Amino acid sequence: MPVKKKTTTKKIVKKTAKVKTKKKVEVKKKLPTKKKQPVKKIVKKKVAKKALKKVVKKIVTPKAPKIKKVIVPQEFKEGENIVYPTHGVGRILTIEKFQYDLVEEQLYVIQFFQDKLTIRVPFAKAKLIGLRNITSKPSMTRTLSVLKQKPKIKKAMWSRRAQEYDQKINSGDIKLLSEVVRDLFRKDDQTEQSYSERQMFQVAFERYTREFAISSSLKFEEASTKILEILNKR
Repeated sequence: MPVKKKTTTKKIVKKTAKVKTKKKVEVKKKLPTKKKQPVKKIVKKKVAKKALKKVVKKIVTPKAPKIKKVIVPQEFKEGENIVYPTHGVGRILTIEKFQYDLVEEQLYVIQFFQDKLTIRVPFAKAKLIGLRNITSKPSMTRTLSVLKQKPKIKKAMWSRRAQEYDQKINSGDIKLLSEVVRDLFRKDDQTEQSYSERQMFQVAFERYTREFAISSSLKFEEASTKILEILNKR
């Protein structure tokens, strides 16, 4: 009888051990496990990050735009007197650089003292405008012979003649300018002029006299008295 009791205790111990191991397995199964991400998704994320880095680099470091420089030879110097066809005698104050729409070019800064006007002319447009040097003294003295001639007045309406005179004044040609001075000049004892005729004569006379004064190294007042003497003697 005592042998039978020993066997029953061993069986009970084994059963309890099995129950405990089963419970542990069940607890392990119930614990949440981290899901592993598939390999394809990880690769896609890495590629996307690299693409973003490239885009950021392109935005942060853009290439500087190239500035195109217009190179034209300089014909006039600072402080030099010149003739601008539509404004008359002027002086180049300075030479400036100007940049616009990724283009850089040089400009003449010209001042006209009689009109209190300052303009800027690009080097590239100087010839097109007709910018020129002061007429030399020998050429200027030849134009004085034009002033000694009798006026040549066409038999036409004043509006048409005024248009022709205006074209001659703004042509920049000193000879054509002297012709306007000759034709529009009137002595004190001659017939009166209209207001527009007097105004046009004053513009032509002033432009011609200023260039004559610089060419002959005279003051404006001295040059004007000399020209008026020639006109009155004819």
